[in-house]
Amino acid sequence: MITKEDFSIDELVRKMKKPEMGAIVTFLGVVRGEGEIKGMNVEVYEKMAVDELEKLEREAREKFEVEAVEIVHREGSLKVGDNIVVILVGAKHRKEAFRACEYLIDELKERVPIWKKEV
Repeated sequence: MITKEDFSIDELVRKMKKPEMGAIVTFLGVVRGEGEIKGMNVEVYEKMAVDELEKLEREAREKFEVEAVEIVHREGSLKVGDNIVVILVGAKHRKEAFRACEYLIDELKERVPIWKKEV
């Protein structure tokens, strides 16, 4: 999902939890402030980005033994400390969840048309 609004990791985890899952792994990317950086502008080619995110979610379910995947990426003007992206992966076991989460962030950075410019 692409959104201009912030998201709640707690709410996303709550929605994902299922009795058969023994692990939910999360990755949270935030705007870091180094030197003169005051924030970040995030531009998204939305239609293509949404399609590619959905494809990545399907791929993760097929390649790894995971029960659930959720990816949320923000767009717009963000300040230092703001959330940019969250990836959640639910699985029966932690190893599969960690492997899938790492795969997803790596592939997202390579394939999804999102551009970030530090301000």
